[in-house]
Amino acid sequence: MVEVRGVRKSFGDVEVLHGVDLDVHAGEVATILGPSGSGKSTLLRTINHLERPDAGIVRVDGELMGYRRVGDRLHELKERAVLRQRARIGFVFQNFHLFPHLTAVENVAEAPVGALRRPRAEARREAAALLARVGLGDRLDAYPRQLSGGQQQRVAIARALGLSPRVLLFDEPTSALDPELVGEVLTTIRDLALGGTTMIVVTHEVGFAREIADTVVFMDRGHVVEQGPPAEVLDRPDHPRTRAFLAQVR
Repeated sequence: MVEVRGVRKSFGDVEVLHGVDLDVHAGEVATILGPSGSGKSTLLRTINHLERPDAGIVRVDGELMGYRRVGDRLHELKERAVLRQRARIGFVFQNFHLFPHLTAVENVAEAPVGALRRPRAEARREAAALLARVGLGDRLDAYPRQLSGGQQQRVAIARALGLSPRVLLFDEPTSALDPELVGEVLTTIRDLALGGTTMIVVTHEVGFAREIADTVVFMDRGHVVEQGPPAEVLDRPDHPRTRAFLAQVR
């Protein structure tokens, strides 16, 4: 479902991704761990072309992201074409990014209406069903300011699901939450994993990664240092850097 090959990315003189490779199959959950500044979020943003790789390629469901190939050369797609690709990749940010002037159901319905040209009444019905799925069926008409952080993040997850994405990307979805609100968001993500949704989750929650991941990826300084099943990477890590990181966060 997701294929990353040789992806490099620099900001100025600082190279933050050094030829990263990653495979995530349909229905799998990959969690990405690593210290701050290791390139986790940048890698996630290259997958849906929010960040343009300096080298390498990304394919999602067999489709080359951000480019078309002509012979042996890549030509960058126009922004409208990239937006069409991006519409099938759900992205849940750290800080929710809800429209403050729209209710929960309107926030979720907005993208299907705008991107997929769904009739508004149909999009609203589907949005209500998605909010019920994440445990917010009784908060359809609440504005973001009337919701807790955990509830806002669950609205953001429902919004990401509204475009029937091929894969869901989560960028540290609990990092902006108070500790007592983390559990409700992790429960929602856990339910999606049990339902077979393909997901890549950047997280600092090691226990959660162990519970839901098919593959754990550990990154450091822009490199994928180690990846494999949770029982291997988290319980029997090969690399000294992985062992040192886990010793600090446990």
